[in-house]
Amino acid sequence: MRPGFGKCQSSHSGGVAAGTIPSVRGSINSLLPLLLAVFFCWLLSPAALAGEAAKPEQIILTWTQDPAVSQTITWLIPDGSPARVQYLRADEFTGSFDAAREVEAECSAFGGANYRFTVNITGLTPDTEYVYRVGREEAWSEPLSFTTAADTEEFSFLYMGDVQSGYAEWGNMLDAVYQACPRIKFALLGGDLTDNGDDDEEWGQFLDAATGVFSRIPVMPAMGNHDGSMYLDFFALPGNGPAGLEQEFYSFDYGNAHFVSLNSGNNTDEKVKQWLQNDLKNTTKKWKFAVFHIPAYPAAYDPKGIDRSIRENWVPILEQNRVDMVFVGHQHQYMRTHPIYQDEVQAESEYGIVYVMGNAGSKTYAGGGDFPYIAVEQAGSNYQVIDIEGDVLTMTSKQSTSELIEIYTIDKGASNTPRPVYRLSCQPDPAYSTGTTPQGINTMTVNDGVTGFKYFTVNVAPVTSHDGNETVVFAHFRNGSQLGLNAARADFDRVETAQAGFNVLPGDVIKVYIVDNLTNDPGVNPVILQ
Repeated sequence: MRPGFGKCQSSHSGGVAAGTIPSVRGSINSLLPLLLAVFFCWLLSPAALAGEAAKPEQIILTWTQDPAVSQTITWLIPDGSPARVQYLRADEFTGSFDAAREVEAECSAFGGANYRFTVNITGLTPDTEYVYRVGREEAWSEPLSFTTAADTEEFSFLYMGDVQSGYAEWGNMLDAVYQACPRIKFALLGGDLTDNGDDDEEWGQFLDAATGVFSRIPVMPAMGNHDGSMYLDFFALPGNGPAGLEQEFYSFDYGNAHFVSLNSGNNTDEKVKQWLQNDLKNTTKKWKFAVFHIPAYPAAYDPKGIDRSIRENWVPILEQNRVDMVFVGHQHQYMRTHPIYQDEVQAESEYGIVYVMGNAGSKTYAGGGDFPYIAVEQAGSNYQVIDIEGDVLTMTSKQSTSELIEIYTIDKGASNTPRPVYRLSCQPDPAYSTGTTPQGINTMTVNDGVTGFKYFTVNVAPVTSHDGNETVVFAHFRNGSQLGLNAARADFDRVETAQAGFNVLPGDVIKVYIVDNLTNDPGVNPVILQ
C-alpha cells in the first residue's frame, strides 16, 4: 500500500431539538403538505440518488505481492465510508458470503468525486479459484472470482498497447478476447491508458471498459507519456522498484517467467539502471519479459531521440540478462522485430530480443520507417495472446476484428547458440564508476583524484554451462586509445571473480570481455561469451 493512505469515512449526525409543542393541532396538519414536499424533494436530490448508486462497480485486480498466494483489489465509490472485501474458496461458495473471510480496505480520495479503496489479500492457496465481493452492507458488488497463480511452465497472458481513445470499442474487444481465450491468466498494458491522464471523465470511461475483464484477471500496466497523476494514484502495484519510483518501475513472477515494467520517460536515471541490472540478474526464471511504452526500436522515425536513449541505457542491461521479448507501444500500430542483439539482426536460431509494438485503441498511425529490423508491420487496432509451454513461446497477434496478423514462435530448446553464456558485473569500488557500452560491454571509468596502480575486479556468473576454461579480458583505454591488455583464464563455471591491474590516470576506461579462448594461432578468432 502506498504511504499516506488512510481509512476514509464520512459520518452524518442529526436529531430533533427539544422545543415547545404547539397547542393547536391544526398547525401540524397545515404543515403536512410542506413536510411531504420537502421529503420528496430530498428523495430525488443528487445526494440521495448518489447514496443509492454508491455501489462499487469499477473493480480492478492487480498484484502487489506473490501472485501465487495473494491478490490485490482496487475499486472506486463516491462515498468514503469504510468498505471491505469478503472472499472464500470457490468450492466453498454456495451463493452466500456468511462464511466468508473479510479484509478492511484502505482508502484515499481519488479525483474530484470518488474514493479509492484497496485491499491486498494474503495467505491464499496457489492455483485456487476464489469468489469475492467488495463494498459494504446494502452496497455490495456482484460476486466475482479470481484464481491464484500456479507453479507452472504452461500459461497464457494478454498484451495490449495504447488504449488512449475509443474506450467503449476497446472494452468490447477486451471482453471478446477474454471470452475467446479464457485460458489467459493476466494482462500487460503498454501505457497511455488515457489521453489526458489527469481527467476524471476519461479515467471513468477507461475503468468502465476495463472492469468487466480486469475484475476477473489481474492487469499489470506500464506508465506511458500520457499517463499522469491518476495513474499513480489508482494502481496498486509491487513496491519492489527503485526507492521513490515504485509505481513507475516494478517486477513480478508468474510461473516460469519474470516480468519487469518500466517508465520509458525516465530512462537515464542511474538508480533505475542499477535496479534493473540487479532485478534481472537475481531471477532464475526461464523466460524474461520487459514492458515499457516508448520503443527502443521504433516503427517510424522519432525526432525526440528517446529510442536512442533507451538503446544506450536499458538495452545493454536487457541483453546482458537475456531478456526474451519486450512489449512496447506509443506509435499506434502493430510491429514485430527480428531478434536483435548488440544492435544487429540475428538469425531466428540465435539469441536476440524480439520487440513487439501493440496498439489496442482506436487511434492509429501508419508505418513507414522501413528499418531492416522490422519483421512484420500492420496498421490498426490489435492485441497479442502469448502462450508459454515449457521451452516454447507462441505469440498470436490479431486485429481487433479477430483477423489474424501473424503467429510467431520462439523455441528455446531449438536454439543452437545460446548466449550470453556468462554474465559479467563490475564490483563496486570508490576508485571507479561502472557502466556499459551500447554493445553491452562492461566498463570501469577511473574517478577524479585516482592515479597509479589499481586493481579492477568483475563478478562472473554462468548463464549456461560451458566446457573447459574461459578468458576474461581487461582492456585499458586512455583518450580512446588502447594502452594495454590483461587477461585471467579459468573455468568460470567454478570461479566467480576475475581481476587485473593497471597504472591509471583519472578518466581512463577499463573494458571487460569474456571469451572462449585467447590465442595468436592463425585463423582462430575468440568468441565473446557475454
